[in-house]
Amino acid sequence: MTRKEFIKACSILGISIPFQTVIASCSNEDDENTPTGFSDSVIIIGAGPAGMSTAYLFAQQGIDLKILEAAPTYGGRIKHNTAFTDFPIPLGAEWIHVDTSILSDAVNDPSVNITTQTKGYQGSDTVGYYDGNYATFSLASTFGDHEDKKFINSSWLDFFETYIVSSIQSNFIFNTQVTSINYESDKVVVTDSNGQTYEAAKAIITVPLKILQSNTITFTPALPESKENTISKATVWGGIKVFIEFSEKFYPTYLGFPDSETSEGQRIYYDASYGQNSNKYILGLFAVGKQAEQYQNLTGTVQKEYILNELDAIFDGKATASYVQHIVQNWNEEPFIQAAYLADNASSSISRNLSTSVDNKLYFAGEAYTQEDDWGGAHNAIRSARDVVEEIL
Repeated sequence: MTRKEFIKACSILGISIPFQTVIASCSNEDDENTPTGFSDSVIIIGAGPAGMSTAYLFAQQGIDLKILEAAPTYGGRIKHNTAFTDFPIPLGAEWIHVDTSILSDAVNDPSVNITTQTKGYQGSDTVGYYDGNYATFSLASTFGDHEDKKFINSSWLDFFETYIVSSIQSNFIFNTQVTSINYESDKVVVTDSNGQTYEAAKAIITVPLKILQSNTITFTPALPESKENTISKATVWGGIKVFIEFSEKFYPTYLGFPDSETSEGQRIYYDASYGQNSNKYILGLFAVGKQAEQYQNLTGTVQKEYILNELDAIFDGKATASYVQHIVQNWNEEPFIQAAYLADNASSSISRNLSTSVDNKLYFAGEAYTQEDDWGGAHNAIRSARDVVEEIL
């Protein structure tokens, strides 16, 4: 059971699909097996996990590429904070929701020894549930196996920095906000907010879906009507994560509520220190969609007190009494992201329609642009990148 399935059972939904690829790894010694048919240049728009994965796979094949990123650094929704405590705080994607083989799939090189450590949950872990009354039970007795894994003193961003970024470091062009994409001629011409143009045979668009919905990027010619309709109608959940340090541990591994999963959103508290080599007590709050708004509509001391009061009502005032510090990541406030991810209850046809290429020139990769009945996670971004690279090669 994944985090998404856990939230749904609480009233979090993930499907692990066997992953296969025909992309040759960089260690493939049989050149005859290397995909052929494309050797031109590509432009990748966005340097989140999908953009970096796409660039990395193209680089393995010797394809000329540029990665245009609006922000001053790479990472997108897998960014982390290393100053808050003694282990990386994942401000965005945190768990591995599928088998850890997704890491070797991303590296695409059997000669590389992946030393990233992860930890799964135990059946004896405690789950709390509050609906006016507080009850606890074991993870196993209620939900069976819990498939999610946490990185140990590491994060998704650490993984990318260790195994992916070095191969594409020279290809990043930061502080470059794309404003228009013209694909009416043989080449795709991409223009940024400073009027600088970039040209390539193909463009891979990995910007968050919310950015496409905001129409900050214009397309010439316009995207097909079916794709435009899918983009405009898709429900994208806003999201917030809060991490609170306490001087003692008074909370369970997970804490759910009657509204932990609804058609409008999700929320849950969880032990963010779980599995870490740390003696710090860090509680995480994950909220998306409607359930996130109660926290997003507040700021500063008022926001902190709202959260502490919510916890105090459950844990007899222990939250306020043991509060040390906290950190907030409101994804709606990120100018080049503006939300969390495609709603979990979206139709599978939405992500499939979003992933379709246009005129053999424009391609889409990211957590929302998938060719499987699953979306919203870092593993989806990795898989969608492979789908695009395979389609082009």
